Amino acid sequence: MIGVTLRQLEYFLAAAETGTVTAAARRCSASQAAVSTGLSELERGLRLQLLVRRTAKGVTLTRSGELVLAIARRILDDVTELEVLAETELDEVAGPLRVGCTHALSPRVLPALAQAFRQQHPLVDLDLFDGLAADVQAMLLRGEIDACLVYRRQLERDLDARTLRTIVPYAVLAADHPLARRDGVSLRELADEPLIQVNPEGSHGVIELLVEEAHVRPRHGWTFSNPETVRSMVARNLGYSVFSGKPASAETFDGGRVAYVRVTDSIAHNDVVLATPHGTRPTARLQALVRLLGSEELQASFG
Repeated sequence: MIGVTLRQLEYFLAAAETGTVTAAARRCSASQAAVSTGLSELERGLRLQLLVRRTAKGVTLTRSGELVLAIARRILDDVTELEVLAETELDEVAGPLRVGCTHALSPRVLPALAQAFRQQHPLVDLDLFDGLAADVQAMLLRGEIDACLVYRRQLERDLDARTLRTIVPYAVLAADHPLARRDGVSLRELADEPLIQVNPEGSHGVIELLVEEAHVRPRHGWTFSNPETVRSMVARNLGYSVFSGKPASAETFDGGRVAYVRVTDSIAHNDVVLATPHGTRPTARLQALVRLLGSEELQASFG
C-alpha cells in the first residue's frame, strides 16, 4: 500500500499552485524544510517525479505531476466535504433520526414527540418504532435505531441511559372496584385477585418484580403483549394490574374505564430513560431529542 499522506498532498497542491516551495510553506503554515521533505517523500512513495525544482526559478510540474495534481485536488476536496459533513452531523438539527419506544410508553409519548419535531425541527427525518422493551433494545444494539425509550427496570446492561422522569407505580383497577376511589392501596389488599400483566418476557418481568418487592405472592392471571388489552381486561373486573405511571385517559379501547390508585408499598420507583449504545457521541439531532423529551408537554405524557 502506498504510504501517501494528506499532508504530503497538501504540500504538493500548494507548491503546484504557488510555484515555489517557500510560498507553499507559507500557505501550509509549515517550514520550508518540512515542505521540501514532504514533497520528496511523496515522490518516493509514488515512484514518480512530480516536480522539477530549480534554484531561484521555483517548481514546474512534470507530465506525471499534472496527472497527480488533478487526483490530489479531488482527494483534498473530498476530505473537505467529509469535514463539512461531520460538522453538519454534529451541529445541524437535520437529517435522519430513528427512535424506538416500548409499547407501554408509545401511545402516550410518540404522538407528542412526532408533533414537537414537526413544529420545531422540520428538517429532521424522524422514524419511529414501537415494540416490546427487549425488541427495541435489540434493534438499538444492532444499529437499526439511534435511541429508545424504556423503563430503567427493563434496561439492558450494554446501553447508556439518561433519566427523563421518575415514575411511581399505580394499581390499575376497574372503575367500579371497591378500592378504586382510594388515594392509595397496598398490593396485599389485591393479593387474592388475578394479576393481569404485560408479557414478562418482553418487559423483563417488571410487574412481577414490583409485586415481589411488596412481599406479595400474586395470584397469576393472563399475560398479554399489548398493555391496552391488559387495561380492557381490568376494566371488566377480571383482575388488576400494576403500571409504572398512568396515561391521561382512563377509558379503554373497548369503552370501559379503569382507575389508577397509587401503590403505597415500599417499592422502588421506576424511571423512564432514553437508552443509546454505549459511548455514543451525541449529534445535534439526539440533543434535540433530549431537549424535547424534557419539555413540559412530553414530561406530562410519561404519566
